[in-house]
Parts: sequence; structure tokens; C-alpha cells
Amino acid sequence: MGDSVSGEGNNYRIVSPSLTVKAMRDSGYKNTAYALAELIDNSIDAEATLVQVFACESPIEGAARTRYRVDKIAVLDNGKGMDSELLRRALKYGDGLGDDRSRIGRFGMGLPNSSMSQCTKVEVWSWKNGAANALYTYLDLDEITKGQDEVPDPVPRRVPEYWDDLSEVPLGTSGTLVVWTNLDRVKWHSAGATLRNTAELIGRVYRHYLNDGSVDIKMAPVRDGKVLEGDNGAYYAEPNDPLYLMAKTGTPAPFNSTPMFEPFHMGNEAEPGVYRYPVTVDGTQHTVTVRASIARPEARRSDVSGHPWPDTANPNRDAGAQTWGQHARRNIGVSLVRKGRELDLDTSWAIGYNPVERWWGIEVDFPPELDEVFGVTNNKQTAVVFSSLADFDWSAEQDPDETPKEFKDRLRELGDARLPLIDLAQYLKGLLSKMRLKLRQQTLGGRKGKKRYDENVTSKATDAVKRRQEDGHTGTTDLLAEEATEADKRQEQLTALTERHHVDEDTAQTLVDEAMENDWRVRWISSPQDSSAFFNIDLLAGMLQVSFNTEHPLHSKLMAVLEDVPEDANEAELRQRLARATETFKLLIFSWARMEDEIPSKKARRVIADARSDWGRYARDFIEDGSEEE
Repeated sequence: MGDSVSGEGNNYRIVSPSLTVKAMRDSGYKNTAYALAELIDNSIDAEATLVQVFACESPIEGAARTRYRVDKIAVLDNGKGMDSELLRRALKYGDGLGDDRSRIGRFGMGLPNSSMSQCTKVEVWSWKNGAANALYTYLDLDEITKGQDEVPDPVPRRVPEYWDDLSEVPLGTSGTLVVWTNLDRVKWHSAGATLRNTAELIGRVYRHYLNDGSVDIKMAPVRDGKVLEGDNGAYYAEPNDPLYLMAKTGTPAPFNSTPMFEPFHMGNEAEPGVYRYPVTVDGTQHTVTVRASIARPEARRSDVSGHPWPDTANPNRDAGAQTWGQHARRNIGVSLVRKGRELDLDTSWAIGYNPVERWWGIEVDFPPELDEVFGVTNNKQTAVVFSSLADFDWSAEQDPDETPKEFKDRLRELGDARLPLIDLAQYLKGLLSKMRLKLRQQTLGGRKGKKRYDENVTSKATDAVKRRQEDGHTGTTDLLAEEATEADKRQEQLTALTERHHVDEDTAQTLVDEAMENDWRVRWISSPQDSSAFFNIDLLAGMLQVSFNTEHPLHSKLMAVLEDVPEDANEAELRQRLARATETFKLLIFSWARMEDEIPSKKARRVIADARSDWGRYARDFIEDGSEEE
């Protein structure tokens, strides 16, 4: 390398300050709301009890009308403020208060990183002895590009009266003001949209702080130097609890003042819906707190006694289409919490196409000592190791004949970062399976549209059974019915539903009542089964009960794709679902064909072929519903 290579200022820095800052502008903040959360982290760490977020807009003259666009965003708090050295360090990338695990903002990247991701200039005033005695410094991308590589020395400069006038209360003895200008990357244009889209996220990220009253966060749109009031004016962020267990939240009525979900019991009677999971790292045991909840029946059904839906609800739409259901759709996933602050709502643990996923909530609360184990990123927006385990399947990674213990020993030898959390991930997957089953049971016979279709197919299948009976074909269920009383039939069906398939008693009673009233001879249910069969049969007195195995992939690949369709699904999504279902059905038929192909005995193959022919004749009888072809 004969030619010399020099960096900025003819030195040999490994990185260029200006290029580094430009690169960090693309550091992965999802939007303005997440960047603002970094500033609020600092306010809470500074023991602030009031944080005010201002979005200031200025008029832009258009061809036909005057429009307004945000040109300044500020965060003002009443925390303990910073001295000169700390203020200067706070604007240095990767410094701040250093690696302090007692703080929300541990990495010392939040203030400069988040600010420069949204604007090209950030200004900071901080004071410990009155706003008139504040210290001031700043970062300006243009100056950095021209060679500025040190944070300017803080200088005495009182807080501008503009911000003092906007504040809800007079500026106190201590506090900090951060102002963003030259907003070139803010996602939303108007002050109202900026704060509206920020408030729901802020309410979720800091829900525990807001719920216990340790901090208030005010969202204040500003126009013409004044905070707007009224319906489109300033307001306080409300807790947004993805577990929907908090009493007073921003959830739409009727669940704004009462919990929409209930704790999902995990065996801890002293703390319903709470499980303390031990995670051991380097011989030290830490506790990860798992909280779980599922929707109350009245959140999903309008026919729950004593819990009518409000008059504003659309009676012709299911719960998912109501305002509270739409709110829950925006809170799908496992909420990952560190020191009371949500890092991420991890949707990778949810079944993306299934609208029922909105009706469960899980929170995983871990201590800062496990930051590296969970893989916390420096912008505190996710935990990469934990997220990667959502799709973990040890059987797909194990060597032939390797036991789970041997598999873990191999990961330990390889230094695999996932090892400490594998058992926790498996626990969460088992928990989700139980919760999904409970949610399916909640609405058995309850969804208007699905109930209508279920009744239709049940009636058709019942007619086919009766026709075959009239034609002299007697089944085991027919023989059992001849020897059973109505009370016997009712009790047998209730027992089968509650004990064998774990349907709750109220739902089981409803299903049996409907069957007895309509003289139905068949019933279709879904339940998890320890079997490789994708469905099983219960032969009861007068009742042919088919239970589809929810643990078999055919359930998620076929039944759920066809049944759990969002009401707002568009034509393209519906076509995609039909294509997936068609593909799965063809694979099902191919699997049968290959089974016949692999049977070595001709006699055994003939038996299977005969069974296939018999099933085809039965299918024709059931599907053609006894009508004559024209």
C-alpha cells in the first residue's frame, strides 16, 4: 500500500467522527416514538415526576390552504438535573453514566443516538439551581461534518422563556430540557399525529411507572407559541397494558376502567397469573417473572350475563372488530420488561395470521443482570437472543439419537448464547399452547358467523347419519343410544367434554344443551391430543364426536387458516389463505398415497385401498346430502 491514507485532520483515527454519527443516525430506531422514549428514560433515571413532551408546529402556506408541520420537539422534565461534566458526557456517544445497571438507560447512547436519528441539531439545557442558572450545550451534524469532534463545553445560559411559558408548572429548582430542531426524519407531519402515535407506545413502555403514579407524562401539541387545549389539545399519557390487567388505562370503553383480561393460572395460587422462573448463569440463580392473562369471556362474547356490550358496539361484528378488539390487535406479542420499562413487544411469539392471538398477554420481566443473556440491544428496542428462541425447535437441531441433555451439553461446549434461556422458551411455548386452548374453548358455540356455519355442517352430518340409520346401517353410537336414557346421554357427553377434552363446564353445558335440543348426532371440537392422529373419535350414546388434534400441524396449516379469518381481511389475503389451504389438502392426500406406497404386503395394501374406497362412499353420502342429481 504505497499511497498514504489519512483520516479527518490528517490523523489515523479508526473511525471518522462525521461518518460515525451519520451511520448512527440509521441505528435502528423504529420511529420517532421509540427515539423519544430514550429521552424519557433519562428523565425517569433523573427521578423526574413530571415529563412534558412538546411537539411544536409552524404554518406552511400551500396553494389552497395553510398547513402546519412539526419543526421542533422538546422533552422537559423536573428531574435532578446535570452538572457541567455530566451534561457534556451525556452528549458523547457511549458515555453518559457508563455501564450502570441500576439505570433504565444503561449504555450511555440514548441522548445523542436517539436525537440524531430524528434531527440534525439537538440542544440541551440542564440546571440544579434554578432555570436561570442552567448550563447549555448541543450537537450539530453540520459542525460535526466540518470536523467538530468534541462536545462543546457547557456554558451558562438560562432556559428560554418560550419553554417556561409552555410548561404546565413554573420551572423548578432542577430539571433538564432537550430540544430537537431541523427535524429531517420525524415520521409524522403534524403535532397531533406525532403525539397521538407516540402516546400509545409511551403508555405501553412506561405503563408500570404511570400505573403506580411515580411519573406523569404530558403530551402537548403547540401552535403559535401556545399549548393547544380541548379535544385535540394536551393530554396525559395513559397506561397501555398489553396484559389488560390494570384497572384504569387507555383501552376503549367499557374496558377503560375495568380489566379486559384476567390472570391465567399457572399453578401459583398465592399470585394468580404469576410464575417465578429461575435462570442460572455462571452458577448464580436469577429470577425471571412471567405474568400471563387471557381475555375475560365478556370481552369476546356479547351474550355473557351481566356484561352487555355498550350501545356503541356494532352488534353484527365480532369482538375483534370492536374498538377494544382493535386496540388489543395493536398489543399482540410477548412483552419484554426490564426494570419496569418495556423493551419490546415481541410479535415473533404470536401466530401472525391468527386474529385470536390478540386475546392473550404474556409479560417476561427480567433483571438487568441478565442483559447479556437476553441480548439487550443498546437502543433498548429488543433482546435478540430471547427473540431468536421464539422459533427454536431443539428436535430440528439435535444430532441423531441425541437426548435433550446431550443437546444442551453440546450447546454449552460450543458457547451457544441461547442455552441459559432454552428452558424458559420451552416453558413459554407450553404456556401459550394452554392459553390458546382456553381461548378456543371460550367461544365454542359463541361466534355468530362461525356458529351459523358450525350448525349448518352439524345439521347436514346429522341428516346423513339418520339417512344411513334408516337405510339399515347401524353404528356403535346407535346401539349405545338404545340402552341409554336422556339423562345418561347428557351426563356422558358432559363427562367426555370436561374430563377428556378439558372444556370448561359452562361451555360444555351449552354444547350439550344445543345438541339435545336439536337432536344432533355429531359434534366437532378441537383439543390437544397426545397422538400422531390428526383427529380422534368418541363413540358416545347417540353422539359421534370428532376431536381435531390441535397439536397436529394439519390444524394450524389447514383448519386455522380457513376458520380464523380476520373480518377485515382483504381479497388478496383471502386468496392467499385459500391457496395455503389447497396446498395443505393436497399434501394430506399425497401423504395417504405414500403410506399405501410404502406398505410391502399386497394383502395389506388391498385392505387400505378398500378402506379408501369405503371412505369415499361415506364421503359421497355426507357431502351430497341425500339430494337427487338433476
